[in-house]
Amino acid sequence: MTETPGQPATALTEDEQKTVRSAALRAGALVAQAEPGFFDTFKESFAASRAVKAASPAVQKLVAGGLPEMPSGGKDEVRARTLDLLKQSVGILTEKTPELVEEYKQVVLQSAKDVAAAADDTSEKETGTIGEIERALAG
Repeated sequence: MTETPGQPATALTEDEQKTVRSAALRAGALVAQAEPGFFDTFKESFAASRAVKAASPAVQKLVAGGLPEMPSGGKDEVRARTLDLLKQSVGILTEKTPELVEEYKQVVLQSAKDVAAAADDTSEKETGTIGEIERALAG
């Protein structure tokens, strides 16, 4: 198969798409859970979408549409699963759409940072969670 520049190498399967989308959305939720607050949740939800809206159409397509994998289990299980999804997503994109990997990582990380900054200052817990996300994205 001959690839044209700018065209993804291989389309993602439905399961791969769900993994990539779930990882991106759950990363922001993970930061929000680091410092929970009822009213903060609304600000954080809007903040999480800013980075996605600023992304290229190709990356927007990766994280939009369909339902993400819903978290289950306790806090530690949710954290571990979210970080695992991030690692899986980078692997999937590296294999199938390498031209989108770096932008995807930037969008996920910026979204997490925007969530942390949405409700006043970024706390130590939020900073720690962002560090975990960054390490998961780095592989």
